[in-house]
This record gives sequence, C-alpha cells and structure tokens, in this order.
Amino acid sequence: MICYRQGGSKQPTGIKFPWFAITFSLASAVALPDASLPERQITRVSSTACPSPTTTQGFQWDKKSCTNTYFAPWAFPIDKWVDPPKLNITVAGVPITATVDTGSTGLVASMGLFPNVTFTKTIPTHIFYSSSHWLEEGYEEWIDMSFGPYAMRTKILVKDKEVCCPTFDGTTDGHRCPTSKTARGCNCTPGGCKVKRDGEDHDSTSKRDVGLPHVAYMGIGFGRGDPQNANPFLDTLTFNGKPSNGSSANYCQGYAITHDGLYLGLNETITENFAWTALPQQDVGGTRDWDTPPMIYRVNSGSNRNGTILVDTGIPNSYFTSSPVSWGNGSTFEISVPGTSELYKIKYEMTKGVNFGVVGDPNPMQPNTFGISSKAGYVNTGRKLLNCFDIAYDSIGGNFGYRYLNATGCSEYVTTSS
Repeated sequence: MICYRQGGSKQPTGIKFPWFAITFSLASAVALPDASLPERQITRVSSTACPSPTTTQGFQWDKKSCTNTYFAPWAFPIDKWVDPPKLNITVAGVPITATVDTGSTGLVASMGLFPNVTFTKTIPTHIFYSSSHWLEEGYEEWIDMSFGPYAMRTKILVKDKEVCCPTFDGTTDGHRCPTSKTARGCNCTPGGCKVKRDGEDHDSTSKRDVGLPHVAYMGIGFGRGDPQNANPFLDTLTFNGKPSNGSSANYCQGYAITHDGLYLGLNETITENFAWTALPQQDVGGTRDWDTPPMIYRVNSGSNRNGTILVDTGIPNSYFTSSPVSWGNGSTFEISVPGTSELYKIKYEMTKGVNFGVVGDPNPMQPNTFGISSKAGYVNTGRKLLNCFDIAYDSIGGNFGYRYLNATGCSEYVTTSS
C-alpha cells in the first residue's frame, strides 16, 4: 500500500494528489553495458499499510513552527546538472567544499585535509559505490561539523585508501578489498577511467594512497543500509547556538534540494507545491530509517510492477532494472512516482544512430548513459531528473516529495493528464 499526501496545511483535504509518470525510450545498441552490482542488503520491518503513525498523522510543519531553516546556495552554480552539487561546510575547523550525494550516506574526507587532527584509527570502515565499483577504505571517527547556523557532531569516514573492487562483498570481505578481488581500473574506456561518483579523477592503478588530491564527499541519502545518525544533516545539535534536533519545537528535520541550493530544515513555505509519497520504514542496526521511495514501472506497455526509485545526485547516468522484465534496443520504460494516476508524464527518448546508452537530445532530464541494474524492480535516475523537479525528504514523518518546475525544455517532455 502506498500512502501519499500533498505538503503544507494550505492544501485542501479530500483531494487527489499529483502522481508523476516517467517514460524512458531506449535507443538502438551495439552492446549492452555490464550490470552494476546489487546494493547492500538491509533488514526491513514488514508492513502492510502506511509505514509509521508519524506519517499518517501529518507533516512536522502542521504542528510546529519550524522556523529553524537555512538555505545555502551551491558552491558552484548548477549548469543543467552536468556536474554534481557541492556545498561549503566546516569540518574540525577546516573549511571544505563537499560533493553532495543523495545516493550514499555519510561524510567521507581525505585524511590529508586535517593535518592538525589526531585520529584514533581504531575502527576500520568503508563505503562502496556499487555503480562504479570504487571502494573507499578508511576509519570511522566522530568529528565536529558546521553548516551555516547549524552545528553537529557526526560520523566521518576518514579515508586513506581507494580500491577498484568490482566484486566487493561487505558481508564476507569486511572493510577491505581482498587482493584477489582488486582490479586495475574501474569503468575504464579508451579515454581513461571514470570518476567513482563524480568526486575525483582516478588513474589506472587498482589501489592508491589518497593524501592528494584531497576530497570531501557528503552522502545525505536514506534507505542505503545506514542508520540516520550516519547522515550529517540528520544529526544536528544546535541552530545559532541553541538546541535544535528532530524533537525541537522550532525545527522540522529534513531537507529540500533545488536548482539554486539546499534547504536544511523544512516548513510549509519551503515545501509548497510538493507532492509526497510515504516511505516504508526499515530497521538498520536497531535504529529506524526509511526505505527508498516506491514507484510503479512497466516495460514496453506491459503490466505494471512495483519497484523503488532513487534520485541520485552523485551520478549523471541512469540504471534501470532488468528483472523480472528485461529491456533492450528500442524499449520504453515507464515509471510512475509516487503512484499510477499519471498526472505528469515524462518522456525520455534516446538519440537514434548512437551507441546504446549514449545520449544527445534536448530532453533536460536525459541521463548521460543508461545502464542495467541487477537489483529487481529498481531504478536510479541519476541527477538529470533535477532539471525538471525539486525533491525533498521529511526524515521524521518518512515522506519523499517531488515538485515539478516547468523549467526550460521540460514542457516538451512533461505532459499533464486530467
């Protein structure tokens, strides 16, 4: 069962709310790309109805003042979402520009960024990017961070190694890539190796120290198999020096991602004109988290099937499920989020006469490439969807929202049904 609701108390009650349908048309191919590795498994809490009483009771901003909000423009202007968004943060007193990734959870930074900090190096940990096969090896630490008026103490993966490990399995391999599994390069083409998730260039070696270049990567995603306190934006302590956390009367925990920047802390104004879907609840290590947003999809006008969708700011590509229904040359792939009434129909068309996955048409939401996900019923849209939609995450009520922008070029591919 999918529960959904329009945001903000200004919305009338008893109406039907917007649902979005997304259609991808896939062009001819000379070769299919390799399937990406499955995402990490997580322990789920079974539910037959709405995931949590907090969702059915309404949004945070229906009952609280929610005045503690902060808008930060992107560190570099967004140009058609070609590059990933970046924000200026301060970690352990060091000003850092961090890539913002909704496809992972947790702060990752090179050890060399903090020459004056002594780390314990007692808890090995890792982050594995299944779409590119890069494994970040390092140590878990707790560190002070600030973002505008917010202060938080958050977990961080201080990385000292990076490994190309295509068949990495966190269950059996622990936090390090076995020598037998290392590969010389990940996602390599004749032009060189691609970045792990747009954060840093790589050479063709399988393993290297990462003292230079120094990078920072801030994963603010959910449903990735990590507890909420691994997300730096969900672990706030103060706002302008006063207590501000998920239970504070003046703070509605969550964020909204727009073309111009990011809002941390939600309210009725920020969430105006969003359409929402309730998120299934799950348990991660004994703590609550919310699962990936639900969607319904079909291939080549076939039967509707249930699935999940990730709007991933970390990559410019898209990954589409091939199980239980496969797709290939000339296929169409239709997605409805957060349901099936299809108020908005969004059509993607592949440019004819090019290799499979290579895109070059005026659709602002078109990904750079299409890849195959081996995870059943799963779609990763990549970040190009944000050319036509804002997104928001209500981390207390467990709601995920979409807001159609009707930006330049979107109207050719987004139609409204009555």
